[in-house]
Order: sequence, then structure tokens, then C-alpha cells
Amino acid sequence: MKRFLPLMIAGLLLFLTACAAKQLPPPQWTYEKEAIRLHIKADNKLNLDEGEAHTLLLCAYQLSDPNTFNQLSNDQDGLYTLLECSLFGDGAATSKRMIIQPGQDINITLDRAEGARYVAIVAGYYILEKDRMVKMVDIPEYVEKKGFIKKTKTRRPAPLNIDLILGPQQITTITTSTPEGK
Repeated sequence: MKRFLPLMIAGLLLFLTACAAKQLPPPQWTYEKEAIRLHIKADNKLNLDEGEAHTLLLCAYQLSDPNTFNQLSNDQDGLYTLLECSLFGDGAATSKRMIIQPGQDINITLDRAEGARYVAIVAGYYILEKDRMVKMVDIPEYVEKKGFIKKTKTRRPAPLNIDLILGPQQITTITTSTPEGK
């Protein structure tokens, strides 16, 4: 029995380590056509100022690294820079400028840029405050499984659906989802 116990413990440890899940490598953040879908719904009193609704400048950034974007969004001069919809620093992969009309309900499809891991939205409201006009979401991942006998798993960027509701004086709601099966 004394000889059997160490063998049993060694066998159990070998079994447990053999069945341990391997850490999957991070996904390759490659370009993908039509991988980001924006649904934008604007309030009829969009960008309200002195009782009048106005059009709204909206910038959608795709970011590989959010640090520079976060720094810019923390002060008023930086917010004006972000509203230019121009690329800045190393972290911005691409930007898209849109003019939104009061009451507008539109769908926009974007290609995911090479290296993009985040989508950031900046809305040019009259009241220039970060919490009202800046939102950021992560581009999600999923695990792709291939093979019948020998199964392989790979982490991949998932398509992203963003629902954005623009209120009279701020971004009121931003929600994300991925298509079923991803």
C-alpha cells in the first residue's frame, strides 16, 4: 500500500496536468470588411440649444491603443482635437466623420481597420463635456473551433454591432452585440 500511494498520486497529477486547458494565443487584429455595424438613432431635439434642434458632428474612431484618445478626451482642447476627426498619434487606426440630423435613424457599416481593438465615438454637442459626448467600446473576440477528430481553437475578433442613441444634449445610450454564433 505504501508503494501504491505515491504511484497513484503521481498518476493523478499527470492526468490533471495533461487535461489542463492551454492558454490560447491572442487574436490577430486584422482588417475585415463590413465588421462594424453602427445603428444611430437621433432624438428630434438633437443638440438642443436655446430651444432649437441642430445637426451634430459625430466621429467614429477605431483604435489599436486607447491611451492617447483617453488623454485627449480629458481636457477641452483635446475634445476639440477629437472633433476634427483626424488621426492622432499611434493609437488611431482610422476615423469616420458623420453629420447627423435631428430625428435621423441610420445604419452605417464600417470595415474594421488593421490593428483596431476599440471603437470610440465623439459627438459634437454644444455642451462640451466628456461624459456627455465621448464613449468607447471594446471589439469583442470569439473562439473559432475547427476539426472533427483533432479540434483546434483560435481566438478571433468578432463582428460588432453598436446601437447608439443620441439625445438632446448627450449620448444617452450605447449598447453592443455580436451576431449569433460569434
